[in-house]
Amino acid sequence: MKRRQKISGCVIFGLGAVIELLLVCNAYLDLKYIVEPFDIQDIIEKMYLSIDSLSCAMWINYLVALGLFIYLWKKGGKR
Repeated sequence: MKRRQKISGCVIFGLGAVIELLLVCNAYLDLKYIVEPFDIQDIIEKMYLSIDSLSCAMWINYLVALGLFIYLWKKGGKR
C-alpha cells in the first residue's frame, strides 16, 4: 500500500470507531429519555436487547474490516 493509502485508512478507521461509539451512546440516550419514561418493561427490555445486539454487530463488522485492512497493509509490503 502507498503511504497516503495507509494514512487515509488509519484516519477512516479512527473516525469509524468514534462514529460507532456515538451511535451506541445516542441509542442508549434515546432509550433512557424517550422509552423509559413510559415504564413499559417489555418494550424497555426489547430495546436494550436490540441495542446490545446492534452494538455487537457494529463492533464485529469494524474488527473484521480492520483485520482486512491490516492484512492488505502487510501484503502490500511484500511485493
